[in-house]
Amino acid sequence: MKNENKIKVAVIGCGFFATNHILSWKNFKDVDLVGVCDLDEERAKNASHLAKGSPYFTNAELMLKEIQPDVVDIVTTAPSHYHLAKLAASLNISAIIQKPMAPSLKEATKIVDLAETTKTPMMVHENFRFQKPLRDLKNFISNDEIGKHLFCKISFRTSYDVYRQQPYLKEVDQLILMDLGVHVLDVARFLFGEASSICCRAQKTRSDIAGEDMATMMLGFSEERTAIVDCTYGSKQSPDIFPETLISVEGTSGAVVLGPGYQIIKRSGEKVETINAEPIVADWCEKPWHVVQDSVTQTCRHWIDTVPQNLKPETSVDDNLKTLKLVEAAYQSAAKGGSLVTMDNIDT
Repeated sequence: MKNENKIKVAVIGCGFFATNHILSWKNFKDVDLVGVCDLDEERAKNASHLAKGSPYFTNAELMLKEIQPDVVDIVTTAPSHYHLAKLAASLNISAIIQKPMAPSLKEATKIVDLAETTKTPMMVHENFRFQKPLRDLKNFISNDEIGKHLFCKISFRTSYDVYRQQPYLKEVDQLILMDLGVHVLDVARFLFGEASSICCRAQKTRSDIAGEDMATMMLGFSEERTAIVDCTYGSKQSPDIFPETLISVEGTSGAVVLGPGYQIIKRSGEKVETINAEPIVADWCEKPWHVVQDSVTQTCRHWIDTVPQNLKPETSVDDNLKTLKLVEAAYQSAAKGGSLVTMDNIDT
């Protein structure tokens, strides 16, 4: 029997990563997962089984009209996002949109305008900033223990075969910055605020892909603060610590470093402290994916804790548009060989 007091959630898109969304929603006691949908009927059936019997559909409009959820979690590829967000808004259904919000800055702006004109709450499922180690690090640098912030480095380097489960990535013209760069650039915003400029060099290290798979960026912030952000799917380093993000933040009186194994080393003056920031492995999670899986759960939880209470989520579509502007600026810089691009010159 369905509990009318629970939040009704539907999921569109039942690919490999949607498993994490479905299991996250299913494990919330205040959520009722009322439907799953995929164009591929076999995948929809498998998702229904994973969701312990939630009805499955192959037509998104039919599902949303029939079950009338409170929110739809859109876990599809970027080209479908605007259409599905528009469908949700037309039915007065809140939407959570998988990153990247859209395949272009122009189309992302259309989603933001849609949310504003229809007054439909929409957020982007930007899960990196909800990883426990990153939240812990953010707390440490926000309490002034390291003094004035000067420098930040954010690095995600791996050779993990992302193409095996997402073969379409080999065919996209914009690869690493749109798929992974959007995460680490959002982390830069999460930690340091809004950048005023960016330089980017991008490379392609494989002959069997269309887009770039390696990028290095330098971001300028107010008060002469600087961040170096790099990401790649073509690393040759060993050991490969996928899916860990390494971060260091230096200030005038100390530093905080998130190193391998989710160990945070904090130095304030002469005091040095090491903290284990690894998240607990939930019963449906597995290493090394547990930090990602936990962050998916925390991102979903963030919607529950904000939107139904008429609060604005951290990763609202209008906030995430600022991250996509950085991605666009990075591509413009890379196209000019790494020239400086100021954010004032990026139009939506």
